This record gives sequence, C-alpha cells and structure tokens, in this order.
Amino acid sequence: MPISISIILKTIAAYVLAYLISGGLAYQLITKQFYVGDNPIFAGYLRSEANPAEWAHVNLWLIPGLLLRGLLIALVLLPIVGALKKMAFAKRVGVVFGLMFMLTHLAAAAPSPSNIEGLVYMKAQFTGAMPFLLTQPEMILQCLLFAVGLSWVLRDRAGKKA
Repeated sequence: MPISISIILKTIAAYVLAYLISGGLAYQLITKQFYVGDNPIFAGYLRSEANPAEWAHVNLWLIPGLLLRGLLIALVLLPIVGALKKMAFAKRVGVVFGLMFMLTHLAAAAPSPSNIEGLVYMKAQFTGAMPFLLTQPEMILQCLLFAVGLSWVLRDRAGKKA
C-alpha cells in the first residue's frame, strides 16, 4: 500500500478513536447536563438523546461523518507529513495538538459554546463561562489523543526521531 494511503487511513483511525473516546468520556462525566436534564441548553440547537427521532439521525450519521472529517483532516495534513516526521515525538505531538486545538476548535469560524466565535455571536442562553469552560476538557483530550496517535503513526520504525 503506498505510504500516502497508509498514512491517510491511519490518520482517519486516530481521529475517529480520539473523537469517540474523548466524546464518550466527556459526555458521561461533564457535558451530558447540556443535552438532557433540567437545563439542556445544547438541546435547543443540537440533536439530543432526549428526542429518540433526532438521536436516530445522530446514530446513523456519526461514523460516516467522522470518517469524512478524518479524511479531510488527513488530506490537509498530508503535505506537512514530511516536516512532522523530522520532528522529535514530543515536538510532533505539540505541533499537531496546537494545530488541531486552535484550528478545529478554539479559533474555528463556526460558532460553538466552546469557542471564541460562539462567545462573540451566540445568544447568552447557549453560551457563557460554564458551558465554555466545561467543554474544554473534551476538546483538549480529543486533540491530545489525536496528536499522540498521529505522532505514533508517523514515527520511524527504529523508534528514533521520526
């Protein structure tokens, strides 16, 4: 299998696993309150398990959506794989983490209660200090798991600096 196809597939796998692990943990431990319960503020604009018909859509499209997002991320990162491989493992993790956390999350142009754009444009009932702060651990973990996974994929076979 050509190296680019292999790296693309491994990047997709790293992304999907990081997303599912971090999302599952964060949902159960921190953010479930925003989707169901007494004040489910995210349910005002996101599909929630509180509505089974809406949740069926999520269950149908979650994995295809993750695979597509993973592919797009892999394709964008592909031109810099050579530079990433030349970095020490820890530096590579830091660079990939920074790219992912800043570009796909904190500085993303689509408003979310957990990013800068959301703090600027979203109505107060959907954002604020608590939703902003309580959604950060999920994104930090997701970006860190992805950065470690991708950095591991890009390591050299001898375990030396890749």
